[in-house]
Amino acid sequence: MQPYQLIELEIEDIGFEGEGIAHYEGYTVFVPFAAPAERVRVRVESVNRRKNIAFARPEKIISASPDRVRPACPYYGVCGGCDYMHLNYPAELSYKRMTLERTLKKAGITAEIAEVVPSDPEFGYRNKAQPVFAEKDGKIVLGFYKERTRQVKPIADCPLHPEWLKKIIALTTAWANEFKLTAYNHETRKGLLRHLVARSVAGVMQLTVVSTNEDIPGIRELRKRMSEEFDPLDFGVSVNTSCGSKIFGDRYIPYGAPHHATADGVSFPLHPYSFFQVNDNVRKKVYSELIKLINPGKDCIFIDLYAGIGLTGVACQRAGSEVVNIEIVGEATRDSQKLYAENGLRAECITADAAEALPAIISRFISDPRRLIVYLDPPRKGVSEEVINKLNSLAAAREFRLIYLSCNPSTLSRDLKMLTAFKVVEPIRPFDMFAKTANLETLVSLCRK
Repeated sequence: MQPYQLIELEIEDIGFEGEGIAHYEGYTVFVPFAAPAERVRVRVESVNRRKNIAFARPEKIISASPDRVRPACPYYGVCGGCDYMHLNYPAELSYKRMTLERTLKKAGITAEIAEVVPSDPEFGYRNKAQPVFAEKDGKIVLGFYKERTRQVKPIADCPLHPEWLKKIIALTTAWANEFKLTAYNHETRKGLLRHLVARSVAGVMQLTVVSTNEDIPGIRELRKRMSEEFDPLDFGVSVNTSCGSKIFGDRYIPYGAPHHATADGVSFPLHPYSFFQVNDNVRKKVYSELIKLINPGKDCIFIDLYAGIGLTGVACQRAGSEVVNIEIVGEATRDSQKLYAENGLRAECITADAAEALPAIISRFISDPRRLIVYLDPPRKGVSEEVINKLNSLAAAREFRLIYLSCNPSTLSRDLKMLTAFKVVEPIRPFDMFAKTANLETLVSLCRK
């Protein structure tokens, strides 16, 4: 097998990232946007002879799967954002559950897995977008990175987002070109505009322009134009001078006072840097199931190790539980403190690394007769080995329940295998927080062995 070779394959299976899997002359070949039971003509892109694997791109579907549908997006397969738009939704959910099961089995976890809770709606569910500024044909454009590249595919809209994204992209690109601004280039490390981050939560639109300098010509004009379209509007600039891949910079300059959002009967401020789930309908389903697992009351202590703005602990506190929120992002902790104070609730909100704060927090409750719940909702990279080791050690000191909400089956599998002091309480509950992508939200309950 050689790069650029044109071959025909029978797709036999589906991989962890939604790609089709075939075999050819002793090689395992990965083909994105292909489905099991399809015959596909592909162009080989790369070959790893040491591992006997290859990667190819489909050029023609010779015989299609009955699950194949016409993608709802003209950029599908180019922008790198979606993985499952070529399949009908029931097939997508089925394959996601199957790949989760396989991923966990590799780590020796054979617990029952419930059916995937679907996203409702299937499209237009994302409340946050982070398009990239780029220059094309002498004009500023907004788009998304092509898969595994720094090349930007310009877009006018995205079917995973509501109608507001199309309007925001049009207004922003028109403004940037009118004021003759430049886009940041990672190769030359020159240019002004980096990202536009838009988030709509509980009726409040948040717009953040990420740039290499806080002095952006015409920035107040952009705020004025956006405020005419979105009310209420939170607007600001994030200054990012790093050459890395992180989106936000260390400094945030707000333009005007922030508005409060209201969700689940709670009023709260939300800093642009603070985490909030991207699919509000599925978030409610996840949290409903989570509260059932916690069963909060006066006999319960709830410790949230990756608390964000602390929303998870609100229902626990209202039921009389003692709540401790630990979060490494200072802006999120301050939002959490305001949330609890303004809603007449009490919680201890700490800015700290989870590994550093955990031992001291747990030690306070070693002899406490109340039930202890430790909740983990980490970023995609999962829980650090240091935190896992401390959880295992602390399990010897007292019994407590672990509840783990993961957005990455691979790191979830790794972490569950390392949590040797605990066992999974069945069933594992997957939720389709990220429809059309290969990502999956999974809720796992664990108890001490």
